[in-house]
Amino acid sequence: MNVKDKVVFGILIVLLIAGGYFHYQSNELNRRMDGIIKEEQAHTFITQNEFREDLRQLNLQFIGRGKHVQQAQKDILSNTDLIQAMTDSLASLIDDVNYALNALDRDVQKRFRNVENDIADVGDDLRGHKSRSKRKLSDLEQTLSTLESRLKEIEALPIIQKDKAKQAEK
Repeated sequence: MNVKDKVVFGILIVLLIAGGYFHYQSNELNRRMDGIIKEEQAHTFITQNEFREDLRQLNLQFIGRGKHVQQAQKDILSNTDLIQAMTDSLASLIDDVNYALNALDRDVQKRFRNVENDIADVGDDLRGHKSRSKRKLSDLEQTLSTLESRLKEIEALPIIQKDKAKQAEK
């Protein structure tokens, strides 16, 4: 055997050892993978069972809440109907009050117009009474001045002068 054959034979042995080692490692990895797969399946089964149980409990909770939600929906509908009825009732009452206020407004305006007319009439009467009073006063003043002038004329008469003198003597 020459060196070349020895080298090839040595490389072949190294390759066989390396191949055996890799085969051993591959078998070891496959065995470990089988164990991991079994553990993963067992864990998945447990996890899925736990998840299913939690999901079942959650569904039961939602079913319980669903009853409350349905009751709340019914309450909301009944409250909405009550609000509609009250709104209609209040609208009717507001219309009645509005009608009464309009009637009151018309009545008050009519009374105010009547009062304004009465005030205007009283003002006209007062102006007429004032002018009549002035006229009567001027007539009285004129009559008084006429009477005074006549009285002076009468006093100026000789008979009255004599009579006054007699009374002054007594």
